[in-house]
Amino acid sequence: MGKNEKYREIFLTSHRLFLSQGYDSATIRQISEAAGVSLGLTNHFFYSKQYLAGQVLHMVSSYTASRCKKLHPSQDSLLRTVLHTRVSTLYLLGGSYRRFYVESLRQDVMLHSPEEGPDRSLARLAKIYGFPADDDLFLLYGTYVPAGYEKSLILGKERSLFPTIAWDEIPDYITISSLEHFLDSRVLAQALSKARQAAGDILKTMPSVVPDSFVSQYLDRL
Repeated sequence: MGKNEKYREIFLTSHRLFLSQGYDSATIRQISEAAGVSLGLTNHFFYSKQYLAGQVLHMVSSYTASRCKKLHPSQDSLLRTVLHTRVSTLYLLGGSYRRFYVESLRQDVMLHSPEEGPDRSLARLAKIYGFPADDDLFLLYGTYVPAGYEKSLILGKERSLFPTIAWDEIPDYITISSLEHFLDSRVLAQALSKARQAAGDILKTMPSVVPDSFVSQYLDRL
């Protein structure tokens, strides 16, 4: 096995083990042994379990984005952003990924994903809607504020908090936390409404686990 093949095998194995055991129970040593590579090589490619899990979550996010683009193509950048947040969150909550997702939230894995730095979708929206382009604000409202809402709401719901907020309303709160600082509330409400209508149909077409064919394509692009 060459270097790229070993990287691929570690990633594929971690995906399987995170699904079957969750984030907390799966260890880097287990992943290495199951992948048939040394612990040192795994740590060389993925310097922590948080980082490895972040890459798996990034792969899932890429998959949900591809399904949104294919099944609901739109030139509306705001709708694309809102729709992807909704589909991605509900997909992770809806089935096979739920345990891994919830445990990852507890460990702040999202803040260790490959996308470090300002949210570029906000930069695109800034050009369209004319609000100030500021990388610090984009980092705050594109990453840290919505991540905080996401963690607080989902982990709170797991503990029976927020009884008046339905699970399928959580993506709306995440989106609002990211965009309400920049956009008129009426514009945002319209996008949220359109996304709710489209997301259900998209989610119905998606298997409970990201297909191996997509995972391979994702790894080929790295």
